[in-house]
Amino acid sequence: MNRINNKLQEDKKLLSIYFTAGYPKLDDTISIIQELEQNGVDMIEIGLPFSDPLADGPTIQESSTQAIENGMTTSLLFEQLSNIRESVKIPLIIMGYFNPMMQFGMEKFVKNVLKWASMV
Repeated sequence: MNRINNKLQEDKKLLSIYFTAGYPKLDDTISIIQELEQNGVDMIEIGLPFSDPLADGPTIQESSTQAIENGMTTSLLFEQLSNIRESVKIPLIIMGYFNPMMQFGMEKFVKNVLKWASMV
């Protein structure tokens, strides 16, 4: 059973937090994830920045814009996450628009997700 299913089986209320990768600074992604876990967050939705996040409110729009200006890309996010399982055990979910995933390449995207998501 995967981390998400295991977490959902727990008999307690869960706290899931969303944040935009690469915001407020490009290299903050991993430290934010680690701090959230250390402070009791049960799962994290990592926002993949997109240049035109029309379905999101102003806060996510602004954080996406800043993250992109900081230099965040799909490739860099996967690079940043490459060793995440050495320090973080809670479920991590990449959230985002389909456009950046398609631009990155769907097969390549899924392979990258599976690589870091399945690490123990």
